[in-house]
Amino acid sequence: MVSKGKMPIILAVIAVLVIGGGLYTAYAFFDVFKSNKTIYLEAEAQEMQNFSKVMEEYEKSYNEYAQPYLEGGVEQKMEISNLVLDMPTTDPQMAKVMEILKDAKLVTEAKVDDKNNKNYSKIDLNIKNNNIVGAELFYDAEKVGFGVPVIYNKYGYFNWKDRGVMEQRYGLTGLPKRVPSSKDYMELVKVPREELRPIIAEYAKLYADSIQDKQIIVNKKATFEEQGVKLAAKEITVTFTPEEHKQLLKKIVDKISKDTKLQDLLYPRYEKLAEMSATGTPQDMPKLTKEEFKKKFTKFKEDADRSIDKGEVGEGMKMVIYADKKHNILSRTIETTDKKTGEKAVFKLASFQDKENKDHVVFDVTTDKSGDTGKVSIVYVNKKEGENQKGSVKLSTTDKIGETTKSDFTADAAFTITKEGNKQNQDVKVDFKDNQQAQATPFTLTWKGTVTDNDKDKARTSDYKIEFTGPQNDPSMPKKIAFTMKSDEKFNVANVKLPELNAQNSINMATVTDQELMQVQQEIQNGGMQFMMKNMQLFQQLGLIPADAGPMMQ
Repeated sequence: MVSKGKMPIILAVIAVLVIGGGLYTAYAFFDVFKSNKTIYLEAEAQEMQNFSKVMEEYEKSYNEYAQPYLEGGVEQKMEISNLVLDMPTTDPQMAKVMEILKDAKLVTEAKVDDKNNKNYSKIDLNIKNNNIVGAELFYDAEKVGFGVPVIYNKYGYFNWKDRGVMEQRYGLTGLPKRVPSSKDYMELVKVPREELRPIIAEYAKLYADSIQDKQIIVNKKATFEEQGVKLAAKEITVTFTPEEHKQLLKKIVDKISKDTKLQDLLYPRYEKLAEMSATGTPQDMPKLTKEEFKKKFTKFKEDADRSIDKGEVGEGMKMVIYADKKHNILSRTIETTDKKTGEKAVFKLASFQDKENKDHVVFDVTTDKSGDTGKVSIVYVNKKEGENQKGSVKLSTTDKIGETTKSDFTADAAFTITKEGNKQNQDVKVDFKDNQQAQATPFTLTWKGTVTDNDKDKARTSDYKIEFTGPQNDPSMPKKIAFTMKSDEKFNVANVKLPELNAQNSINMATVTDQELMQVQQEIQNGGMQFMMKNMQLFQQLGLIPADAGPMMQ
């Protein structure tokens, strides 16, 4: 039993714990005693954490998808066939063409080995079992080659080191020194988080230190409303006068111009991009030393400060944020006004979840200049249940002058994605509509298909049916266009082979003599003539050559 002498001490301790716990709870969860600036910055800090988490998830998903294409050789074959063309026509020739094209088949093949810088592409168009378009393109670290087998039985090629000869001899310009690989591009844009985070933190601190409590108004009992969803929230309004906006921008510009960490992060990527895109023409990105690169930041500060001083960045800014009790930002609206041009712009981005666990994202941009208003809106809704998804995306654009509508367009998509074992089923429907046309039937695109992954054989197959339908009573528009698209992919291919070139089946376009080149031109001309004669009947049916062209071509 507790003695009477100790009871007051225990009660005091309990009181301290209760009061302290209450104050902590009030501070942490109910914003009691917090300044407006603290409430606002907590929301921004939580937004950065949420954004980082989302980016990590996207990066993980993308890497899982892209990794098979980067680890080893990949072979892909795609076929587009079963073409349906339903278009009203009174032209017998057009009707015949549409009937012939029903049997058309477009086939593409690709072989890629990023590690060894090998790439091969082939395209064939078959109509009535005749390959009327056939072309090949391939390259590796040493050479690039091409061929049109339906006309000529030899490949043309040149070595990358002879690109100067090719440019001078054939008048070609802008030939790259090499073709960058997918891995090159991925390494270019990939930024290690451990390098980026300290840089972002410094800019976040600069912004936080620049904000004053007087710029912020907080309504703790507001209601967030969007797309029929209502949620309890804090409304946080942050206002920048023209001078405050100007000073903030100048601080950021000054920070960028002196930011050696940022410059050290960007310079190797600039250097690599300049090397990857080099063609030897004046349009190339200039090669810069690191010191020259840093001087560009000094020039950037001079230009940016001049623009800010001239008032080219608008007249202040107003930002309205809605945040829930856990400091998650539900929406952000930014308003800017340029008194010189009379233009007002409003940008809104909302991201939230409703009671049915549906994810919502809304993006709006509205501009108004002397009564000429324009708006672009994207609304995304998606409900995820495990690996299954069902949702919609709506894009709308409007442009008005006063009360007169110049344009009003919507694209409304609905999608369902379901996973069954190693199969993913996709069902997408998109309606396109010009709302200015009264009672106009929307154009509709449907996309249904299945993607099957075979981990054992390191393969992936896809089978889609794509259909486009238009107005049924408009003789100038197709009623229906449909086709199937199938693809087969094999991953981790041990040895991607390119065509083997020798003196009998290829011509080095950089070293061939003028006399040999004239002979090649004659052979190509003869091959083209033979190709036309072989497919003359088909070309006549397609209306590509006159019906009486046969005797003239013999």
